Amino acid sequence: MLKAALAFFPLIAGYLFVTTWHKTRYLIKREDSQKIYIRAAFWGIWLFLLAFTFVTSIKQDVEPYLAFVRVWADLAILQDSSDRQTDTAFWVLVLFSTLALGMFGGYLLNWSLAFGTISRKEFFRLLVRRVKHRDPHFFRQIYDYSTRAALKKVIHDLNADLEIIVMRALELTMPVSVTMGNGKVYIGYVTGAIDPGDKRDMLRILPVVSGYRAGEEMTLRFTTWYTTVYQRFKKDESLSHLNPELFEVAFPLSEIRAINLFDAEAYQAFQQENAPAVRIYLPDP
Repeated sequence: MLKAALAFFPLIAGYLFVTTWHKTRYLIKREDSQKIYIRAAFWGIWLFLLAFTFVTSIKQDVEPYLAFVRVWADLAILQDSSDRQTDTAFWVLVLFSTLALGMFGGYLLNWSLAFGTISRKEFFRLLVRRVKHRDPHFFRQIYDYSTRAALKKVIHDLNADLEIIVMRALELTMPVSVTMGNGKVYIGYVTGAIDPGDKRDMLRILPVVSGYRAGEEMTLRFTTWYTTVYQRFKKDESLSHLNPELFEVAFPLSEIRAINLFDAEAYQAFQQENAPAVRIYLPDP
């Protein structure tokens, strides 16, 4: 039974590790099951070796506890007749240490990445908000920095074209222009999360203006200005029950013809001198 545990525990620990560490959990979402198994086994072996080294270094200090585990192991018949010369207590401790590393190692590395990514200025800004406003999301906001850093690297490693543009839009707080297959165009801010392994194949934005492309030259014509209505939510009593989030739009990726970052000033610069100015305004939700 002990021999089986020596093979099973590292594999489980490796799987827990690769599914929680940001740098691997995004990658495995686009891999087949066989490659995930190999990746989990690879990291499980390293976790096992790390746990073995750690337990060996503290073996003398925990000897009293090992004696108790040996008695428990004999009662539980964890070892068969061929394992009688094996220090079962030592290996049980190694296996559970391996499992603990698999369960919490990924999160520890994520926190390390978060503190290594966030700037000191941003950290103290969030800390001040926590002290003044008792912001309950302080730790989650810190942890999110590890998600962004790892996600950005994975997206570029996978050369995920759509996600690269969407990531830029989020980083620069710029709207995107989405052209659909039927010629309809939406310009708005990305509100959905980015995940290169997302199987839903959807993009969600908060539109600020929409229109369509007409003619052989596919000229962009604007027809609906959402920001005009958004501004009335806090002023018009009949619309006070609404907020911009209720107008988010999700698009199937299969129906998107093109997507690009949109800047009002740059758009105006590309138009003729008599083209009407385009203003993009998004009120706070």
